[in-house]
Amino acid sequence: MNTVKIINEYDRIMEGLADDIKNSHYKVQYFLDLLHLKRGFFYKKLKEKRFTSEEMIVLSKSLYPKQYKDYEIEIIDKLLKISSQQIKEGQVGNFEVMLRETMEKYGL
Repeated sequence: MNTVKIINEYDRIMEGLADDIKNSHYKVQYFLDLLHLKRGFFYKKLKEKRFTSEEMIVLSKSLYPKQYKDYEIEIIDKLLKISSQQIKEGQVGNFEVMLRETMEKYGL
């Protein structure tokens, strides 16, 4: 992974974000509601290209649904391969214990 290439690609995406929003199937109000932003602040962020990575992830689900779905599938596939390898290597644990620890960790 070339970090400089990723940064330049991100900059290119930010440059085209206003057009992507304009050309989407959604009205601006949809994105305002999605990000919980006021109209003026939204346009200021858009103009200054200051959306956070978290906001970009939220936007990407609606602006680039096919790419987002492909990414999800890629991540799930990668995680399944890792899990499969861990099982083969005997790196398994008791489900009930892991479930309880997870619930405690996330306050569920």
